[in-house]
Parts: sequence; structure tokens; C-alpha cells
Amino acid sequence: MPSRPETYRQALRWTALVGLWSLVGAVVWILAVQAFLIVLNPFCHVQRPGLAWVTVRSLDHDPDSQITDFVTVKTDHAEQVLRMAKAEAAELKVDDEVWILDAWYADGLRPTQFRLTLLRVLLEYPALLLLPAAYGLWRVRKARQKADAEPLPPVRRTFTDDFHLRAQRFAKPAGTTPASANPEPPPEPPDAQG
Repeated sequence: MPSRPETYRQALRWTALVGLWSLVGAVVWILAVQAFLIVLNPFCHVQRPGLAWVTVRSLDHDPDSQITDFVTVKTDHAEQVLRMAKAEAAELKVDDEVWILDAWYADGLRPTQFRLTLLRVLLEYPALLLLPAAYGLWRVRKARQKADAEPLPPVRRTFTDDFHLRAQRFAKPAGTTPASANPEPPPEPPDAQG
């Protein structure tokens, strides 16, 4: 029967494995949905992902879309018109300086650029989550190999020998000495003269 710390480690290991494999499954599902949408949309094309530090020049409403608005920005090289989500565009003001993340595909329906946040990076590039998931699975595997390599501590059993305990019933009390230990002196011989 495993000890309590070993049971705790096994439960922790299984929890980590379930969580990591769930993360891998979610990433694969998101990638499959993205690939499915790209294949079905004839206007979709893959573009090079990128980051840019831009200055907002103007904000324009897109009458043809309920999802996106136009944002004109100035980069180091030139001015550019971005297609951003309405909520993100509403948060911007003229002369704001922000980091912009380009999506890896453009389809004309969804935003093509986003404000750079960790959540947005993970949503647009979910394959990045496979790196920490792979590292976590590798660590769990190494911990499992280490646990399997360590021998279990031996079970110590003590056997009692009641023969000696029973034999002590016949022993003399501790304060007395046996007769052979203090022999009495031999009697003196009688005097030969008398």
C-alpha cells in the first residue's frame, strides 16, 4: 500500500497531466477551427505576423462592418490604415502611442490588427502555448522516472523471541549471587595431635 506522501505525489502528477493534456487539446481545437475558417473563406489569406509601435492619427467608422473600424496610424516608415475591433478602436485617442499586433491571417471579416496584450497573443497564436505544455509534460515525465527509479524504503519488521522471556522466569532475582560465584572456604582439617 503506497504511503501518504506517495499518494499525494500521484494525485498531483495526475492533476498536472490532465491539465496539460487539456491545454494541448484546447490549442489543437483552436488551431483546427482557425484552419477550417481559412479553408472555407475564399477571401482569406495568410500574412506575416508582426509587431509595431505606432502613433494614432485618426479613427474612422467602418459603415460596412459591425465588427471592425478603421484606425489610421503612423509608423516609422509611413502611414497605414488598420482594421481593428470596434471596442479596441473606441479605447484609442488621436496621438496615442501603442503596440499593435498583426494577425497571421486576414479575411476581411475579422480585425486584422489588435492591441498587444498577453491574452491577445495567446488567442491569435495559440501554438505558443504548446511550448510550456511540452515543457510541463517533460517535467512530469522526468519526475515519474525519478520516482520509479528510487527504491521504496524497506519495511522493517521486528520479530520477538519469547523463549528468552520465558527462560527469565527461572532466573534468580537481580540482587542475589549464585552459589558458585562465592564458594565457602573448605573446613579446616582436625588437628592431628589430639
